[in-house]
Amino acid sequence: MSVLPRGVGNGVALDRGHEPAQLTTAELTQLGHRLYQLLSGFTGYQAAQVGWDPEWRVDPAELGREWADELVAGTLSGVVLARAVLPDLRGAGWVPFAPGFRWIPYTGEGSPTPTSDNPTT
Repeated sequence: MSVLPRGVGNGVALDRGHEPAQLTTAELTQLGHRLYQLLSGFTGYQAAQVGWDPEWRVDPAELGREWADELVAGTLSGVVLARAVLPDLRGAGWVPFAPGFRWIPYTGEGSPTPTSDNPTT
């Protein structure tokens, strides 16, 4: 499932005809935290992440094959996995997220400039 807040996408077709929001890094981080709050109420998924084009990070097979070191090190900020998915690739950076899920806590966005000047990736 993808959730696209209106006016926040970066050239997303669903934003046509809507004034793009000029969010600061702090506002993008707050939006990210709120999306994770929403996600914490969902069940039935295996992997999730909030961000721009996160699809490559939520395929359990690809995560285990391409991102094993980062999963063990706890450096993929915001990745959420169901407890049964890749349990052998969880290091100390993983903490409870919601019943049945663990995650590497989301650390927010990195640049203090608005999205129009420096899109977050």
